[in-house]
Amino acid sequence: MLKIEVPRIEKVMISEDAKYGKFVVEPLLRGFGTTLGNSLRRILLSSLPGAAVTSIQIDGVQNEFSTIDGIEEDVTTIILNIKNYL
Repeated sequence: MLKIEVPRIEKVMISEDAKYGKFVVEPLLRGFGTTLGNSLRRILLSSLPGAAVTSIQIDGVQNEFSTIDGIEEDVTTIILNIKNYL
């Protein structure tokens, strides 16, 4: 019969500003640490607020491969530059 130990969570360190913490969870079955780590990473990343450029509209431009009269860069380069600002 397989004996499964109940994992215990130990707090090793938490910074004074509560922005960093180190915890130890053991023992875990083989591969479960990766599953647990990926789940925690996805939860933490989804709860972080942020901003991103999702669309852009330029008058007189049909598609992202067009050029604009009087502008040296093509529209693709302009879009990539705008995305880098955020």
